Amino acid sequence: SEELAYRHVVSLFGGAATHTEENDTGGAIGLSYAYKLNHQWAIGLKVEYASSRLERDFVILPGVAFEPVERVEFALGFGLEQVSRDETDHGETHTVEESEALLRLTFAYAFPLRSNVFLSPEFNADITKSQVTYVYGLVLSVGL
Repeated sequence: SEELAYRHVVSLFGGAATHTEENDTGGAIGLSYAYKLNHQWAIGLKVEYASSRLERDFVILPGVAFEPVERVEFALGFGLEQVSRDETDHGETHTVEESEALLRLTFAYAFPLRSNVFLSPEFNADITKSQVTYVYGLVLSVGL
């Protein structure tokens, strides 16, 4: 078992989120931290914000990532989604706040830019009790 070059990874995500129920797409941005347990496993935390025409989502996800082969990553996260949605009732618009448990399934492939810097296309499926949201984009990761 070869020693790891770095254990800490900080990442910045930029992309889009599509709510499948309403077919509504908006921008998404996120920040994450991961601690590599070994060459295949890591644990971490992701904070993400997505905004679209219909709603604004704030997500906090602790999770675990598995790299079965070099540069291919699968991840599983459980967390909380805070949703702000504008609704119109009798001609008046008001904001409704909701919180839901969230399961996130992730697939990513890392392209090395340098020995500790990677650019990864990432695809996520966020599953809650009320809807499925696809979150996709690019992740810039730096190993420390």
